[in-house]
Amino acid sequence: MIDKAEKRYQEFGEFLRGFVFDLNNLADDGWSILVEGKRDTAALRKLGFVGNLATTHILTIGGYSAFEGRRKVVILTDLDREGARLASKYVKRLGHDGFRTSLKERLRLKNNSHGVFLHIENLARFAPEDS
Repeated sequence: MIDKAEKRYQEFGEFLRGFVFDLNNLADDGWSILVEGKRDTAALRKLGFVGNLATTHILTIGGYSAFEGRRKVVILTDLDREGARLASKYVKRLGHDGFRTSLKERLRLKNNSHGVFLHIENLARFAPEDS
């Protein structure tokens, strides 16, 4: 018999498969994803995301070229206090510079993680074994 915690873990894994599918659809529609660091990038790749990913670090160094000419950005920073601060910062900064931004996916992830997974890099544990 599966206990409550294990069931929630399995349900979150199922949610993540659909979530990454939706992120890939957004990428097909011209959206870039902004994450905090390279471990976050690696986790999303391991989960199957194939679109354009930029990190806050690369954005700081290389500027908007990290978005490969795209003008729409999904902000997917960590779900902790620092991630919220960074999300707010980049919504303002990118919006000021004419980018369309979205926090909808970050909020969706936060609501479905139930406060258990706060860091994007930790989502890699839900990747299929063969990836």
